[in-house]
Amino acid sequence: MTIFGLGNPGEKYLMSRHNLGFMVVDALAHHLSMRFKPGDEALVAEGSCSGKALRLVKPLSYMNQSGRVLKRILAGNHDDFLVVVDDVDLEFTRLRLRKQGGASGHNGLESVAYHLGTEEYPRLRLGIGPRPPGADLSDYVLETFSPDELEEVKVVVSRAADACLLVLEKGIDVAMNEVNP
Repeated sequence: MTIFGLGNPGEKYLMSRHNLGFMVVDALAHHLSMRFKPGDEALVAEGSCSGKALRLVKPLSYMNQSGRVLKRILAGNHDDFLVVVDDVDLEFTRLRLRKQGGASGHNGLESVAYHLGTEEYPRLRLGIGPRPPGADLSDYVLETFSPDELEEVKVVVSRAADACLLVLEKGIDVAMNEVNP
């Protein structure tokens, strides 16, 4: 299985709301003692968990072009995969696991759908919303978490990493029943 954590590369975005996907695959890599190595426009970590092959990927093409990298990586080995991403339409710290769905204006998910030619791909969304009234969407998703939010971020990233492992070990149907409220 391949788990794609979507985000933006660079120190500037390291702790931004838009980088929750990166944070989740980083947590998985740490938990499973996997190391990221540079690949073609991505950082890739390979290993196993519960006797199953696992590949963690952080596309380095920026969020809006994530689909291009995802398509190229899957072309070489089209196994099961999961996309992990932030979602401004979900309440902060809420998780939503789905087999498919629309992009809801999320540029990373739109890029994935465009490059794969379908919206039928599994995704785990981590809530970062709601954005404050009148706030610019791109400014909001690219700002860093407040010190008060950081403790909750650690918890939700851990829960999301557990959800990813549940998908790997028991499949998406079982995982959806346990993860979604």
